[in-house]
Amino acid sequence: MSIRTQVINALKGGSLIYAVLDKGGTGLPSPTNPTPTPTPSPTPIETPTPAPSPSPAPGYKMAPLAWETSAHPERKQWSEYLQTLLLGEWNSLLKGASDMKNFCPKYSSLNNNQKANAWAQLFVAVARYESAYNPLSRMHETTMGTDAITKKPVYSEGLLQLSYQDIQWDKWCKFDWSKDKNLSSTSAKKTILDPYINLHCGVGIMAKQIKNKNAIAITSGVYWSTLKPGGKYNQLTSIKSMVKSLPFCQ
Repeated sequence: MSIRTQVINALKGGSLIYAVLDKGGTGLPSPTNPTPTPTPSPTPIETPTPAPSPSPAPGYKMAPLAWETSAHPERKQWSEYLQTLLLGEWNSLLKGASDMKNFCPKYSSLNNNQKANAWAQLFVAVARYESAYNPLSRMHETTMGTDAITKKPVYSEGLLQLSYQDIQWDKWCKFDWSKDKNLSSTSAKKTILDPYINLHCGVGIMAKQIKNKNAIAITSGVYWSTLKPGGKYNQLTSIKSMVKSLPFCQ
């Protein structure tokens, strides 16, 4: 029987045996089972080894600010917001001012978190005498005429007693009279009465004052009358005491 016939017969019988010729091309080698080609295992998806994270810096626990009470838990959030502003957008204030030692005697030796904490307490002290911590507070400024934005008498409003016309020269202030004019004068929905919008604007105003005057207590160009030495509404003694009460300022 020829080699060809042997191969055909093997295939017809359903065998998976293959007949192959030897190197010399003669004879039929003993049938052998072919070595199956192994099915490749799926390539495992490698989970990248995360880079080691640096040890987190110890968290800073703010010294409580003067307005924080159990009856007003929202004020702690205001405190944290002030700290965020002072460490972030308005961190220029951390350099201090020429008279900062009058408010916090050890200011120059503090770390940035403590410096921000001291400034936050100063804003809280100002708010105490400007609005009694009432975010809906409003006062008619009888000597300031008409507000250039509202076309109505000037009112100081919110925690830091700011006005709509401030947006003319303090472009970061986000008061929106086009929305607020349709609301009641003391609506909590007014942008100027939003504690966060009000604080953001006020901290920026102070940052500008320090940049231009390098002092907190000034006799001309001061925004808050409570910080004007010798002024009718001067509250500097009390404000200084409130900031000095922070343990790291003493």
